[in-house]
Amino acid sequence: MITELVSWGESLFYLLARLLIILYFVPTINSIFDLQIIGCKEMELNYVVVRSKKRKKTISLQVRANGTAVISAPHGIPIPEIDKFVREKERWLRRKIRENGERQKEIKAKKYVTGETFFFLGEPYTLNIEAAAPGFDKLAFICGQFILASDKVSQGRELFIDWYRKSAQRYIGERVDHFSHVLKLIPRGIKISNARCRWGSCSQDNHLYFSWRLMMAPRSVIDYLVVHELAHTQEKNHRERFWDIVGNTITDYKKQRVWLKDNGHTLDI
Repeated sequence: MITELVSWGESLFYLLARLLIILYFVPTINSIFDLQIIGCKEMELNYVVVRSKKRKKTISLQVRANGTAVISAPHGIPIPEIDKFVREKERWLRRKIRENGERQKEIKAKKYVTGETFFFLGEPYTLNIEAAAPGFDKLAFICGQFILASDKVSQGRELFIDWYRKSAQRYIGERVDHFSHVLKLIPRGIKISNARCRWGSCSQDNHLYFSWRLMMAPRSVIDYLVVHELAHTQEKNHRERFWDIVGNTITDYKKQRVWLKDNGHTLDI
């Protein structure tokens, strides 16, 4: 699948390390035909090219949360043409990379101590560290607070991820069921992913994927994303008919998109 790796002045070890990071963030594997790491010499900048089976003509540019520039392009477009596209977008690209770096600095690593705040469905809840009790030995959400067993603090992040993932399977599953009946669009199934910034996706065979990190977002944002991906089961694009489906169901979807753009980087622990 990976047919070409090109990088300027990077060691093989560094290149492979970058590749592992990038593979974690690129779109779902069903949509990828080819992946390349390219070095733009004039800009002293590396970027990733994801060639899609579905994309016919246009080239798009996106900067991931980790600062990686990702180009989505049709299979037949040559690298020099893609390189020209990137150079034309250099000012915007460097600004977005700088903004993402500043946003990442805002995110403080969790320490898993009493009084720390964790978000659930858009609301902040306090964490308390307590000794394990009968029926509770790890992490629980009780009476509007998170309780973490004192002997499990070192596993705090893993336990929270597992809790968010299970909550997402239940809650997002219920929202998918609800909007499936509203829209008369039935997916083949849903799965909860570990994606950091690809909040949702719809595969070619109509399986839906949602990041567990969405459980930190407001309910209205989750509803928008559920409808967005359900709409993709009928429209595999973002043309007018697609947005008609979304807009007729989530009338303020633009507001939810803005929220994600402004706050998506905070949905992490």
